Amino acid sequence: MERPQNSTQDTKSHDQQVVTKKLPFWKRKWFLGLSGFFVFLIILGATIAYFGLNISRQLKLTKQAGTQAFQAFENRDLAATKQALETTNFHFQKAYDTFRHSKFLSYIPGLHLYWRDADHAFKAGQYGLVVADKTIKAIEPYADVMGFSGVETPQAAQSAEDKIVFIAETVKKLEPQIGDISHQLQLVSQEIDAINPNHYPKSFLGLDIRDKLIKAQTELHKTTASLTQFQPMLHFLPDLLGNPKPITYLLLFQNDAELRPTGGFLTAYATLTLDKGKVKAGVSQDIYTLDSKFTNKPPAPEPIRKYLPLVYKWNLRDMNLSPDFKVSMDTFTKYYRQIPGHPEVDGIVAIDTEILVRLLKVLGPIGVPGYGGKFSAELTSKYNIPQVIYELENIITRPTYEIREGRKSILGPLMQSILANMMNSPKSKWPEFFNIFTDSVREKHLLMYFFDQDKQEAVEALGAAGRIVNYDGDYLHINDTNFAGAKSNLFVKPEVKQEVTINPDGSLKKKLTLTYRNVAPPSNCNLEAGQLCLNGVLRDWLRIYVPKGSKLISFKGSEVDPKTTEDLGKTVFEGFFTIAPESLKKLEITYTTPPVVKDQTYKLLIQKQPGKSTIQHTITINQTKVKEIEVSGDTEVILPF
Repeated sequence: MERPQNSTQDTKSHDQQVVTKKLPFWKRKWFLGLSGFFVFLIILGATIAYFGLNISRQLKLTKQAGTQAFQAFENRDLAATKQALETTNFHFQKAYDTFRHSKFLSYIPGLHLYWRDADHAFKAGQYGLVVADKTIKAIEPYADVMGFSGVETPQAAQSAEDKIVFIAETVKKLEPQIGDISHQLQLVSQEIDAINPNHYPKSFLGLDIRDKLIKAQTELHKTTASLTQFQPMLHFLPDLLGNPKPITYLLLFQNDAELRPTGGFLTAYATLTLDKGKVKAGVSQDIYTLDSKFTNKPPAPEPIRKYLPLVYKWNLRDMNLSPDFKVSMDTFTKYYRQIPGHPEVDGIVAIDTEILVRLLKVLGPIGVPGYGGKFSAELTSKYNIPQVIYELENIITRPTYEIREGRKSILGPLMQSILANMMNSPKSKWPEFFNIFTDSVREKHLLMYFFDQDKQEAVEALGAAGRIVNYDGDYLHINDTNFAGAKSNLFVKPEVKQEVTINPDGSLKKKLTLTYRNVAPPSNCNLEAGQLCLNGVLRDWLRIYVPKGSKLISFKGSEVDPKTTEDLGKTVFEGFFTIAPESLKKLEITYTTPPVVKDQTYKLLIQKQPGKSTIQHTITINQTKVKEIEVSGDTEVILPF
């Protein structure tokens, strides 16, 4: 019988299968391939661990040296700062060199994204160290003036006036250096921006990885923008210090104990002239004396007629009605210039009691000629408020809504005494004065206004002009106005709760809960008693500025029908309430906004009202508690969701 033609092939195939089945598993292709893959992973893991440990060791030393540099800078020791920065740079470069030897990892799929992110971070760090070095070199000529030790400065200025003149004459030399530093910061920001936060989990081992990266990107943007915006201020700083020509300021005292839209009731004014570092006092009077010369007063605006008893004409003291300081001062100066014999000035500086308290904490008690006794920052036993505030109220405050001329004016003499004490202070205290200035600008206890457009733009760039700004995102500004409520803002403590629901189209439904607590007992405000009226019933005209196009759903707690208007490019919800001493008032405002959320990130700008202290805000997004923040100045919140 003939065998089938394919029998031989079948036999061979069968034999191969038998042979295959007899091969040990460790010789089979799948095992060899899998083994090779695991060996690759082990080698790769060991390589990554080797580089990781070496880089981590150097970065740890970098962090330690960087911390020492920061502490030395805070202690105003420039020599120690420079030495610590050199050590920081040494360890950082060693870490970066080690990292660059791992470049082959950038060609491995999956790992290449993280290697490139790390490379961006290292480049950002390198640019950041250049920024630190250039910053130290920029301030070195001014080390003595700024209170630094451990370095010889090229100038020999002895008196405070000499130091101010030195700054005024040489500060323009900083402009190109600041420009260079700003450029380096932009490079840092570009490298950090190249890192995609979405590559990383929201949290890992309890650390908010993605949030921290987004925050770093945001802070770098703000720092870079601020430094760029600060450059015009450097250009005009000599002029603002009275060099080479004298400059005269109208100093307005905003009494934040009686809160008004721009920070406080305009209680008093004075003129001060700066002439190459020397301060010359001019007139000093209470605001009622100035108002008495303002005879052609226009009718009072509707809010004043409605909420301020027995006031039908618009007085100068009530003209800071807009929460935007420039808008208010445009109105104020328009009518101020109509007063016969008004002092000619170049600009306006408004301060509140917080600046006085902070300066006196550094200076200690001071005397004011003609007013007896001492003024200090120590707390009084009766009201638990700084003694200087109590004495100022005792001198300038009267429990009446009538115009009373001839009030004693203390603002000019007090400021002149404070400035004289500052000028004679040892250089170790100058950094504290510098910090008071910068903090007061940031927290809006000091506001500036100029007639010269270039100078005005410079102070606006510095954030010292009290402007209501445009913002691409959610926005909130809460503005309280005390209309005939004594000085009760001394004792009223507000808190804010924001509950945010984000809709699919990026619009919001928001519920604001505003809680006001008056924590002190009432004063005797009977005119016949002749006692100091500080704490009475607060009468608060409330305005809430939100994104334009927002719609009010409900406004609970207002004692008048709520009103919706538009102002300064925002939608405004208005209400009015009262709160008695030792009581609590709660308001709930619910509204919707147009689409303001993009790219799965919630952005909010909270603009703080000038004159207010730090306010606690609690923000909840989509029924999940997200953040508690202390708002001491304009604050941006950026939260992915």
